[in-house]
Amino acid sequence: MQMTRLARGLGILAAVTMAGCKSLDVPNPNQPDARRALADPSSLEAVTGGTMRTWMNTLENNPATVLCTQARSCSASWNNDNMNFYSSLDADGTRLNRPWQNDPSAAARTSVENYWFGFYAALSSANDVLKAVRQNGVVIGDAAQTKRSETVAQLMQAAAIAELALQYDKGYVVFDSTDLTVPLVYADRKKMRDAALAKLDAAIALAGANTFTTPAGWTNGRVYDNLQIVKIANTMAARLLANWPRNAAENAQVPWARVVSYASKGLSTGTPFDFMFVGDGCTAWCPEMLTWFDDMTSGRVSTRIANMMDPVTQKDPWPAGGNSQPKSADKRLGNGTFGNADMVKGYGNIPKDAGAGTDFAFSSQAGFRPSRGSYHQSNIAHTRWDCTGLDDLTSIGSGFCAFPVLMAAQNDLLWAEGLIRSGGDLAQAATLINNSRVTRGGLPAAAAGDGVAGLLDKLNYEIEVELFALNSTSFFLNRRLDKLISGTPHEMPVPAKELDVFGQALYTYGGRGLLNAPTPP
Repeated sequence: MQMTRLARGLGILAAVTMAGCKSLDVPNPNQPDARRALADPSSLEAVTGGTMRTWMNTLENNPATVLCTQARSCSASWNNDNMNFYSSLDADGTRLNRPWQNDPSAAARTSVENYWFGFYAALSSANDVLKAVRQNGVVIGDAAQTKRSETVAQLMQAAAIAELALQYDKGYVVFDSTDLTVPLVYADRKKMRDAALAKLDAAIALAGANTFTTPAGWTNGRVYDNLQIVKIANTMAARLLANWPRNAAENAQVPWARVVSYASKGLSTGTPFDFMFVGDGCTAWCPEMLTWFDDMTSGRVSTRIANMMDPVTQKDPWPAGGNSQPKSADKRLGNGTFGNADMVKGYGNIPKDAGAGTDFAFSSQAGFRPSRGSYHQSNIAHTRWDCTGLDDLTSIGSGFCAFPVLMAAQNDLLWAEGLIRSGGDLAQAATLINNSRVTRGGLPAAAAGDGVAGLLDKLNYEIEVELFALNSTSFFLNRRLDKLISGTPHEMPVPAKELDVFGQALYTYGGRGLLNAPTPP
């Protein structure tokens, strides 16, 4: 099973037709067919669903795995997705010396490229749908179906730009209303963030004004009604504002009251729900992040996080000989038992008993190559989204389980942080934290009397533990609190392939150079 997972790859659409690129000067013989397809209602509806799949596959793919290992939340010594290359430390274990390899000849350049080309692919598709509906008057079935496609395309348009604003120093803001006769110019990451927020507001308004339910095929198994789309968009907006900062100074400037406003209408309000998709074995729907880090054989929980959950038994750094079976007060780890006796030889597990955790498990087998650094090793695995509880061929490790991309608990924690940092109601913030801390973790309740510092400590613990391996969540948290290891890049440059189109100079972030661009005015 391990070798199967180490060999798995994910192909992402990597060529996007962008306005202003020189490639647009080359005649495209397929363009007439493309025009006909975008005038066909059934094709347009399929394109709408495709935007969701492209966005999800990009969000959950390389470099999400790299960012989680750089944050020392996830751990793996394998170099799939360039994880080992970008998360390995120098000789004294104090810094990451490798910047992003933003060079056309560098094998590790893919970690800089994948988000750029993947999210712009989703954006391009969303723009096509919106142009067909808004400018060309195409009706997709009937008025209600048309509004459904328009709303979801609007959501995905915003979601794509939001992810680019979270990851890159600059990019193109190109929407269905953009004048494509004028060459595009770069917008800084702040302008990209604000453009995404405006489009999220537009998606909220559209979803609130129209009644519909999305087809199950758009997420490979889950449906969402228009009021749930409103909540998804609100949580996306709160997440974007809170996680956009590249450092603690920018974090202090976040409009936290606005975060509260969005989160108070997000996923955890009313009847809480998670925004989930369903995998298919990585044929078309691939949660690459969780195929690595919800699998005992391929990825582990960093000892930094394991130590947070059980400082007595889980030492950080990892000690020679390994850490022992946990006895955590956090019910998500518990005593670390998992699975059954048939697994023991291959997994090093202790069969599940009454003290088992809900989210994490113990393995006596550290699993990684010692020569690659003991700091990669860990005896704790993440198992929460394994729908079989046995790490078998139908588990998340092979991609057939349902998995989240946004969570109700995430919305609670965004809401709580907004309250804490904006001088809001600390008692309400404590209640929001306790929704996961007490209900799922079984830990002593947070309270207003903990004060700002105490509540933030408990909040950050919940972000790391309750939201473990949720795309780039842990990286964003540690980036904006100045807690990343020295030398870790805080954002990505425009990929070399894009720079080469215009003959622009290559540049990068991380290592012993700049970690990110200056804060935009």
